[in-house]
Amino acid sequence: MEQTPFPAGRQPCPDPGYSLPPEQNPYYKKRERRNLSRIGAALSGYLLLVSVVQLAISAVSARFFLPFFESEGYSWIVLLLPAYLIGFPLFWGFLSSMPKKTPERKKLGAAGWISFLAVSFFLLLAGNYISSGLMTVIETVRGTDISNIINNQIVSSSWLMNLIVVSIITPIFEELMFRKLIVDRLLPYSEWLALITSALFFGLMHGNFYQFFYAAFLGMLFSYVYIKTGNILHTIAMHMIINFTGSIIALRINELTSGTIGVSSSINPWAIISGLYFLGALVLAGCGLVFLINRLKKPNLKKTGGRLLTLPTQFRLTWLNAGTIVFLCLCAFMFLSSLFI
Repeated sequence: MEQTPFPAGRQPCPDPGYSLPPEQNPYYKKRERRNLSRIGAALSGYLLLVSVVQLAISAVSARFFLPFFESEGYSWIVLLLPAYLIGFPLFWGFLSSMPKKTPERKKLGAAGWISFLAVSFFLLLAGNYISSGLMTVIETVRGTDISNIINNQIVSSSWLMNLIVVSIITPIFEELMFRKLIVDRLLPYSEWLALITSALFFGLMHGNFYQFFYAAFLGMLFSYVYIKTGNILHTIAMHMIINFTGSIIALRINELTSGTIGVSSSINPWAIISGLYFLGALVLAGCGLVFLINRLKKPNLKKTGGRLLTLPTQFRLTWLNAGTIVFLCLCAFMFLSSLFI
């Protein structure tokens, strides 16, 4: 159920323009801009807090706990402990009193579930190709390679660590944060605003060009599924499968194909398996593209909600406020840093 914009006992003071419709009422829009600014402020605070705690843990570990500092799980612990056990609860608490609307629960059959999963594979491949092309251009202009830090982290970690962290823990927290918390608080304005804004926030939060495009694309799909089904478990499961495929299956096949695990025959059978895997991924992505095209013909997303503001006004109030602007500045710093560190 959608919460009212002005709780009982806290009605705004009378003013000359309050009787105007929301779209023409500057007082109403000012209040909504302040309300929407809380999301950007929460994201900004989350980034700053997590960064400070990560730096503190790194400094203390390097000084007093050198064995832990040099252990395999150190990097994941430093990344996840501040983000999920400290930053996430505070982020949730900061937005908990913000008006929200929970999507209506609807069933998603097996055919629909598999179709959306196929779309996620297409969006993943498309986003990766765009990122790879862009980074190739940037590297050519700079004349030096740019490290893909997250990919290197996954490659250097054990399969068990990737399973626990990348395939299980990360999808749960990211879906709760960007779908459950943010989408619910944007739905009172419109479904379109909730879908696009939450997806862009999700992509920007990754802080680098290697992940931005596929994260934003997948964010749109997961937001759509959540809006249409009201069940966050669907998006968590899809997210887990995507991460498991990339961090476990694909890496394992690559190891076997490249010969890091030897084979006695002159013909590497894993090369055949790799080819079949790649072909299967392309077929699945192709089916996803067909389903996506059909879905785009009639997305069935509402442009307005209980706040009675037009879509352009919704986006203007959401993105042109103090909290969001600070968040965008922090993201710009992260993106630029990823190109030079």
